[in-house]
Amino acid sequence: MSKKNIGQASLCLFAVAALSGCVSSEFNYTPPSTVPTTTGFSKTINKPRDAVWAAAVPSLGKDFFVINNIDKASGLINVSYSGDPHAYVDCGHFIGFFQNAEGRRDFSFDGSAKDALYIQYIKPNAANVQRHLNLEGRINIFFESPTPDTTLVTVNARYVLDKRNNIRLFTGQSGVNTDQMSFGSTSPGSFTPTADGTITQCVSTGKLERTVLDEIR
Repeated sequence: MSKKNIGQASLCLFAVAALSGCVSSEFNYTPPSTVPTTTGFSKTINKPRDAVWAAAVPSLGKDFFVINNIDKASGLINVSYSGDPHAYVDCGHFIGFFQNAEGRRDFSFDGSAKDALYIQYIKPNAANVQRHLNLEGRINIFFESPTPDTTLVTVNARYVLDKRNNIRLFTGQSGVNTDQMSFGSTSPGSFTPTADGTITQCVSTGKLERTVLDEIR
């Protein structure tokens, strides 16, 4: 996957004391390498639907999922996950550096990392950024009976990814920036482009859907 250079600068600043001396900065983003599935997530179990359903409810409740809704008549169970997104979504990778009279600081982090610290330079300002991501995943599980003795289980997930950036300029000002994206098991999502043009894209890794399917036997 080729890298898209989204911001680089090299110049000397004399007016701003906090950025005195020569400044060199680079910020690169590589989009996700994961390709979303186009076929979805499902499996066939060689048991009647009632038996699969009866075993699935307590099994899902014992894991880290929260059961939100159960409708046996329609064959639907809805569960949710809240927390660290890193294992469940691929948001590419960031790499870069910032260098001034005080030295050089390098950074490298996955776009789906729960927490990240880095310095971003957008002429004429530099800022320390503390980024936090949280995932809210809601999963629909459908139970169907192709035959009396088999059950088809299909899983669809909806991802909501919240981003919070705590920003502190080298000149002392501070602020908070928030953003949100949503996407499904088979389609990507993206955050709003940042001031330097970065568009962070995210896709499902499929792990959340497969974890749910593994709980159903």
